[in-house]
Amino acid sequence: MKKIQVNTSHILKFLTALTAFAALFMAGCNRNSEDENQKLTGKFVNGTFLSKVSDSIPGLIPVYCYQLDFNGTDSVDVLYGFEQTKLAYQKTGNKYKIINALKDEDMIFVLNEDEGITLIDSAWNGTTKNSTFKKSKSNFVTALNERIIAGEYKIFKDDKQTPQNVTLNADGTISGLEKFTNYTLCYSGDCVSEIYPISNSITFSNEKTEKVMYAFKIDKIKKSLEIYHIEAPIRDIKGERAVKGVAFDLRQ
Repeated sequence: MKKIQVNTSHILKFLTALTAFAALFMAGCNRNSEDENQKLTGKFVNGTFLSKVSDSIPGLIPVYCYQLDFNGTDSVDVLYGFEQTKLAYQKTGNKYKIINALKDEDMIFVLNEDEGITLIDSAWNGTTKNSTFKKSKSNFVTALNERIIAGEYKIFKDDKQTPQNVTLNADGTISGLEKFTNYTLCYSGDCVSEIYPISNSITFSNEKTEKVMYAFKIDKIKKSLEIYHIEAPIRDIKGERAVKGVAFDLRQ
């Protein structure tokens, strides 16, 4: 019988290569597992919504949510404006899904190259484009104030400038406007339909918990902020508060 000679060096090379391949395969699996389990962190505000507010009444802009806040866990805090809720999310491949975002349905989002997020919400909003969220150190309300109204103004009376200065800070605080110390812009909830016809509205308040709602209009050409009185609430009627005369004429 003829002996079969076995080249042990070839076998050793093959086994070495096989071992190396197996190690690389397992490392790849581990990396994929780590990627799947990696949790997101950071605050993301709805940049698509904010890009529209200067030319619209915020409460009339269709939107699913205003802010997504990730804290390194398997859930995300979702700001709807009138309420905030915590929802679970999962990663599948290069996409994420927010569980039960639409009652029994999930909503998909992806990470962008600029570290932002694109939420696949066009069907919900009835628009042709999805919403893009930008990572931000400040919260949505601060970003909204900064985009619409924050700044330094002069008070005008009878179309003449007075020595009084007013500062509306992005954090919602005020200085120089009578007794008021804080303001809140309406962008969601019942306040949207409080004034008739529907208008931009702002609520001024102070430390004594006094609150007064006004309508306002911004003139970009004049760089003015005109704030109007509205009618007192009508008993047993929700909303329908008509716009009245000018309360404050502020100009930059």
